[in-house]
Amino acid sequence: MKVTLPQTAIEVLKGILNENEDKPKNIRVYFAGFGCSGAFFAVALDEKKDTDLEYETNGLKFIMDKAEYEEYGDITIDDTGHGFLISVENMPKGGCSCDGGCTGCDN
Repeated sequence: MKVTLPQTAIEVLKGILNENEDKPKNIRVYFAGFGCSGAFFAVALDEKKDTDLEYETNGLKFIMDKAEYEEYGDITIDDTGHGFLISVENMPKGGCSCDGGCTGCDN
């Protein structure tokens, strides 16, 4: 398992950990479903489970369910200034795009 992220995302995640001292220190990356523009992933502070893989970089510990990692592959986390953009090596197909007739999209 490998997680790639720029310095800005590292700093934001460390800030989140510092603000949540009473929460677990593992950053879980997980498949969160499909939206209008396709698959999306999320992060949450969580305890490591027996079925998780772990990757540590720059003082941050990331965890992901082994089955999800085997399906989606390595992870990239970018800081957008308004949250995180999380992409995976094997992005799942699904959802729709604005040209696919998804409600709420203006063509």
